[in-house]
Amino acid sequence: MPTLTADEHRRATEFVAEFSRHVGLGETLQFGCVYRSHDFPDTRLVLRLQGPPQDYAMKIDTASPESGRLQAEFDILTRLARYFDGNETSRVVRPFYLSPGGLFFVSEFIDRPTAVDVIHNSKDDDQVARIYRRAGAWLHDLHSFQPATEYEFRPRWMTDAINELLPFVPPHIQSTGGQMAENLENAALHLKGIPDTRVFSHGDFHGQNLIVGKGEMIGLDFTEMREKLAVYDIVDFLKSDIFRNTHPSNVDRSGILKLNKDMFFRRYRHPIHIGILDFCIRGRLLKDWLASWHVDHSCSPYEEDRRRRLGDRLQIAFQHR
Repeated sequence: MPTLTADEHRRATEFVAEFSRHVGLGETLQFGCVYRSHDFPDTRLVLRLQGPPQDYAMKIDTASPESGRLQAEFDILTRLARYFDGNETSRVVRPFYLSPGGLFFVSEFIDRPTAVDVIHNSKDDDQVARIYRRAGAWLHDLHSFQPATEYEFRPRWMTDAINELLPFVPPHIQSTGGQMAENLENAALHLKGIPDTRVFSHGDFHGQNLIVGKGEMIGLDFTEMREKLAVYDIVDFLKSDIFRNTHPSNVDRSGILKLNKDMFFRRYRHPIHIGILDFCIRGRLLKDWLASWHVDHSCSPYEEDRRRRLGDRLQIAFQHR
């Protein structure tokens, strides 16, 4: 559990007291920090507030009054809560309170595993496949929040990002990654300009932002929401599949297990160009793999395992024709 500095604890105490008064509690709720942003450690935190009558999540961003980040997320969370009302299998965390200064907001805290917890740790392949099916259903519902439009696919940003990483990795990785990057650039020539589905997107749809409830899936963290091609949300979720052990014959040309990909699309039914999807998955896996080999990047045991798994899946994916 992350540790708060003295200043952070003082500020958090004030915020929790404000919320406690708002909900009419006689005393300030107990709290602890459960998340500190890796990219913005000095400004972004999440606290768990212990009830009664329930536990709450307090999302803090001390830069938000200037950026409007939390105000925007709270507003969309409120709209999505109404949108999902009555849906028995899909919803979002319920929002409760936005501070007048925009420094924090409070939603429900749900003490359940995330999709990533199950995908990474379950020994039951069928259980994991069901998680992919349920995630596909949830994302289908989210992508139906507003009417879809069409937008021409522009792959250049991805190939450019990959090529920018290549000079900063060890020579043997640069050689292998360069061949894969060339393969992607050739594929991009045939995909550029093809129209695909653009929707209201989550923007950061990795499996830690989807909670596995009892009969329902619950989304959270909408700070990156925007309109963009639907495939990008799908890629963000499917890439966790690399943590599943499997025989190479079970992996398709995107680098994802055929079963899990198929299960995801059992319930996700918006039209998607599969060629664009497979290109984007391979591109994302390659980008992540190269970034993990950056000469200035030191790996933890977890990151070393992830790097190995990414490399193994990419070898399989780029063997497909």
